[in-house]
Amino acid sequence: MGGVSFGLLGPVSVWSGGEELDAGSPQQRGVLALLLLGEGRQVSLDEIVSALWGDRAPRSAVVSTRTYVSRLRRVLADGGGAGLGTEAEIRSAGGGYQLVVDPCAVDVTVFRQTTAAARQARERGDVAEASRLLRGALALWRGPAFDGLGGGFFDGRRTWLEQLRASAMEERWALDIERGDGGEAIAELTLATAAEPYRERLWELLMWALDRDGRPADALAAYRRVARLLAEDLGLDPGPGLRGMYARIGTPAGAPPRLTALHSSGR
Repeated sequence: MGGVSFGLLGPVSVWSGGEELDAGSPQQRGVLALLLLGEGRQVSLDEIVSALWGDRAPRSAVVSTRTYVSRLRRVLADGGGAGLGTEAEIRSAGGGYQLVVDPCAVDVTVFRQTTAAARQARERGDVAEASRLLRGALALWRGPAFDGLGGGFFDGRRTWLEQLRASAMEERWALDIERGDGGEAIAELTLATAAEPYRERLWELLMWALDRDGRPADALAAYRRVARLLAEDLGLDPGPGLRGMYARIGTPAGAPPRLTALHSSGR
């Protein structure tokens, strides 16, 4: 792999020709992440200081930031100086900096572009291509986004990216189930519902996958498990998505049971 490339979907990283470079301390990696998230626009010194230190910025924050930028420039110059293809340059711009780089060298950008291409593939009916694209997009993740960086700014951006990741994962499961290839989805959704038991969409997908796999009884048993969980822990009935999946699979009794009513009556 040639050129300089960047990773934010995991620890903040830089590679040159496939070899990882030393991006420095967490604060220095934070500066790099901010510049990459700027997507070529100017990122002011105030923005950088606020993201790295919040309301507790020391007097030396501006000087420290300039030091980090200087070190990052050396890292990029050393990594991209061998004619390997993609180049990256940090330029001074107004009261801040901008990182000029091919967007396709940044994993966050590639992830978003690939998931958008997957949606377009599904819209034109190419389910297999949409599934392939989503698998490729999800394979870019190496761990939690901005792993090792803390603070309100990075926590907020991490939440945003994790939501995009979760949506892509749910879409990939749905596509695989639709294609009749739900074996892997069942295994993964079983783990996912155990990890996040109140996310009803996961249970809905698990029910669908089990039904498509010729296991409608297991699908309905999954509904009863989540319905009881919601009733006993949260005092809620399943939402319309789960109830619709229950009705779609069908039972001799007809309508889905309302577990909160049973629970509150002591039955």
